[in-house]
Amino acid sequence: MASRPQGRCGNGGAPGRIRLGVLLFILAAAAGIYLAILFIPPYWTYLSMQDPVKEAALTAITTRDGEAAARADLLRKARDLNLRLEDENIQFVREGQELVVRVTWVESVDLPRYRHNLQFKVEQRVSVR
Repeated sequence: MASRPQGRCGNGGAPGRIRLGVLLFILAAAAGIYLAILFIPPYWTYLSMQDPVKEAALTAITTRDGEAAARADLLRKARDLNLRLEDENIQFVREGQELVVRVTWVESVDLPRYRHNLQFKVEQRVSVR
């Protein structure tokens, strides 16, 4: 049985030394986790606004003074999600036999030495008939 010299790993590298490939993998994984922490919350808010916009569209056509009630409800639900919406971010537009509810906003993601603006739009169409 051949003995290995002391102080050397079986693969020929020095003991305790990290290979370049492993180091690059760790750096790439850390960068991916960092970006996920920054980008997931805005997209989660976008997905969370889908149902309130659908409910607002239905409220706008089924109740008297529905657009005002739907707008107030959307602003309240956006506030609950820590989303700063203004009245101009919410539009109620009639297109033929449909009512279209559009909610748009821009959310900034601060990266090192760079700010990236994400533009979101949630749109729901409901037949007025």
